[in-house]
Amino acid sequence: MEGEVQLEPPGERERDPTDVDPLLENQEDSSPGSSSEIYNEDLESGSIPCCRICLESDAEPGDELISPCMCKGTQQFVHSSCLDHWRSVKEGFAFSHCTTCKAQFHLRVESYEDNSWRKIKFRIFVARDVFLVFLAVQSVIVAIGGFAYVMDKDGAFRNSFSDGWDRILSKHPIPFYYCIGVLAFFVLLGFFGLILHCSSLNSNDPRMAGCQNCCYGWGILDCFPASMEACFALVIVFVVIFAILGIAYGFLAATMAIQRIWQRHYHILTKRELTKEYIVEDLHGCYTPPKLDPEHEARLKMLKLL
Repeated sequence: MEGEVQLEPPGERERDPTDVDPLLENQEDSSPGSSSEIYNEDLESGSIPCCRICLESDAEPGDELISPCMCKGTQQFVHSSCLDHWRSVKEGFAFSHCTTCKAQFHLRVESYEDNSWRKIKFRIFVARDVFLVFLAVQSVIVAIGGFAYVMDKDGAFRNSFSDGWDRILSKHPIPFYYCIGVLAFFVLLGFFGLILHCSSLNSNDPRMAGCQNCCYGWGILDCFPASMEACFALVIVFVVIFAILGIAYGFLAATMAIQRIWQRHYHILTKRELTKEYIVEDLHGCYTPPKLDPEHEARLKMLKLL
């Protein structure tokens, strides 16, 4: 009939691609990221187990998440490799105990053959640290020598040594200012080393009663009324004394540093090898008091690891 509006059935009308509900569009856009948000929320809430050291939930074959102690919640699980690294670098009883709940691990003894690679790696690490210390000392010496070079731009101080036996050094600026840096380094080392040595003395010790103020009141100002030659000679004497003290303190400090580096790397590498011999077992959240063979228990106690 003309003039009447013809109603089309809902299924017969073609759907316009642009005719989309904005609420549905927002819902479709947000759906891909919702899974990652839910994963992050589950990870933060502790519903997904993760390592308490590296905070990662992924586990590689042979490096699964284990529950070795009485810790619960987010502190319950840890990777075997992360725990072994923590046991090797942490001092004290961390090798055999949890540092959080203080529970002793269940250690499974595995036969491990020692090889020469550990000794080679140990020597490489010691040589690396000794080289770094030597490089730091050389940097300080070069800095002092560079400062002396800046202060002596015209070379007047260097040329003043051209007539003596040390004229060979004065001809070449690099070895000359390097020697100045070495001398100044040992003088400063002897000066500050003597101050620290005197300040560390116990003033209440009667054996040190005559040396309580040995670092003070030397009467240095008494030389100023004298001639400049006497003051210069006194300065040379003090430079020689402090340089000798600096060499002595430097030798002592170098010996202590090398010994400390040696002990540190030997201790860490030894414990790292022991982590492969004494493996922490997974208790699956059911902790029971551990039982260790008396022979291995005595060995770990001797190494101060148990």
